[in-house]
Amino acid sequence: MKNLPLPAAASILAAALLVGCQNASPEAAEPESDTDSATPHGYVEGAEEASEPQLRLSVSDSESGAVQILDLISEETVLEVPATADTTLAGTDARFLYLADQEAGTVTPVDTGVWTVDHGDHKHYYRAEPTALDAVTGDDPAHVVSAGTGVALFFDGEGRAKLLDRGGLGDGNVEQLGTIRPGPHHGVAVPYEDHLISTVPGESSEDLPSSLAVYDEKGKAEPVDEDCADIHGTGVTREGPAFACAEGLMTFDDDLSAKLVPYPDEADGSRAWSVEVGRDLTAAPLDDHGIGLFDAKSGEWTYADTGAEVVAASVAGDDSAVVALDADGTAYAIDPETGESETKENLIDAPKTESEGHGSGPDVVVDRERTYVSDPSSGTVLELDQADGLRQARSFDVGGTPAALAVTGR
Repeated sequence: MKNLPLPAAASILAAALLVGCQNASPEAAEPESDTDSATPHGYVEGAEEASEPQLRLSVSDSESGAVQILDLISEETVLEVPATADTTLAGTDARFLYLADQEAGTVTPVDTGVWTVDHGDHKHYYRAEPTALDAVTGDDPAHVVSAGTGVALFFDGEGRAKLLDRGGLGDGNVEQLGTIRPGPHHGVAVPYEDHLISTVPGESSEDLPSSLAVYDEKGKAEPVDEDCADIHGTGVTREGPAFACAEGLMTFDDDLSAKLVPYPDEADGSRAWSVEVGRDLTAAPLDDHGIGLFDAKSGEWTYADTGAEVVAASVAGDDSAVVALDADGTAYAIDPETGESETKENLIDAPKTESEGHGSGPDVVVDRERTYVSDPSSGTVLELDQADGLRQARSFDVGGTPAALAVTGR
């Protein structure tokens, strides 16, 4: 192991990081017998059960920071979350949004009010009133990663990651279970099993981190042997976490062993600054052109060529579809197995700004049946059928400058 200077960390509760389905939610116990009908099987207090997934689309405005939550069945706006121009959609999962206000130093979890509980042989679908929860404070919040039953909020200014109990959020409780403090830098921490995998600052807090450490349930840090230069971008598949580095992806397995997987040969010196994940598939948009598609199960890359730099990409939760949006506003429906572009369609007039992409420019998010693309120039969000040549199914006039998107409820 490397001899890295790692500050002492406070204890992290192991129970917070036990592996669990990201859609999992607290629910009442099942009846003890068939004769007890007072509490139906799968009952969740305060929620309405439905026969199909209850999906909602969240849209962040790049200028005001405000977020609209639209019900995709009724097409009505069910909640508007006011914010400031310093607010970004820093993270999402299957139920919650995490809004970071860098100026105020807060991260606000938002319950979108739709979720699925998977019992293996069957599923329960729920809807409830969406609500903004209590904010978590800290200096210069940046990346938020939700995985399993934990949510890690990284505050760059104080170099601290705070761990929340995701299960408690469903009851409206924002409970901080523990914290680690690697030191000030532009960092990220990922909950995985009963550990946190966090970036570690380099020689200067202004530099992107190039090292990682694994923190156990007691807060003890174990440096990772492999270097991962200029870390920026992370995601978690069923196989484990992946971090985007200058030379490739740093992956972790069940034993927390790290391996640097070089980008595909076609990258030709390009790198990814973000990653988007599905079940086993990781999409890594390269900063020149094209996307690397990494299959975490096989450990193999597939390259998807595009004619321009990709500013946003998304993978369906079941790996059935990949859709990318380039800097010219052209969308690509990509075959996840071959990397071939099945459809190439110019959809929007992409604004030319210095900070295109997730959070400020147009965004794309893929659900199992539909794809959503934000168009800041027209104040609309397009709903597309990726199985039918990106055919436009609906359009939502949300106004303002819609940018970052999220679909919840699966």
